[in-house]
Amino acid sequence: MKHIIKTIFLFISIPVATLAQKANEQLSISQLTGDFYIFTTCQVYKGNRFPSNGMYLVTQNGVVMIDTPWDSTQFQPLLDSIKLRHNKQVVMCIATHSHEDRTGGLEYYKKHGIKTYSTRKTDDLCKERNGRRASFILSGDTVFTFGEYSFQTFYGGEGHTP
Repeated sequence: MKHIIKTIFLFISIPVATLAQKANEQLSISQLTGDFYIFTTCQVYKGNRFPSNGMYLVTQNGVVMIDTPWDSTQFQPLLDSIKLRHNKQVVMCIATHSHEDRTGGLEYYKKHGIKTYSTRKTDDLCKERNGRRASFILSGDTVFTFGEYSFQTFYGGEGHTP
């Protein structure tokens, strides 16, 4: 009887796992090094599927996320995946520039109690474009100490966006 139950469970779980995997093809997570991970989400833009990478750091005190998914359908799945994988909550998110693939989830994450940050220049551009904005504004180079890590944000100059 136990063997039959295990077999039934196996046949039920395979299709469920396959469906879940297909639903999350838009989200992938890979370890960069140590406690640093890259997440990739996709969005269709002008008829083409584009990937967008973000990053997160797992600390003793929670997860620090750098940028947000571009695709709104991935905001919660990313949080769920991080929780499942590391048994930690995302507690901070820093947007690196004003484009939607970096700031798209700021409002969503604020509503979920996650502290969101951006620079003054990023916030000004988001405000000008009626984009999503962070709760906290970094007025200059900032050092964060979070859990067992310290890291610094700084403005390295304009890249592909002001």
